[in-house]
Amino acid sequence: MPRISYEEAKAKYKLWNDAEDAIATGKAYSIAGRSLTRADMDTVLMMKRKYGRIVDAYENGGKRRSRTSGFYPVDR
Repeated sequence: MPRISYEEAKAKYKLWNDAEDAIATGKAYSIAGRSLTRADMDTVLMMKRKYGRIVDAYENGGKRRSRTSGFYPVDR
């Protein structure tokens, strides 16, 4: 399990999700008491993905679902 608490990870995920919405609409937003009017969308998405994975780890018991369903090599 991650070193951050579930509640803290969920709160930070919500903050980064709100930041993504603000950037998409062109508005200013604030995180941790700092007001920002522009930010790099790549950074926001990276942080959102980071905290989203932590929240998923808590909700799914630390098990991530595989993205591949199966792969069978075939010789021709």
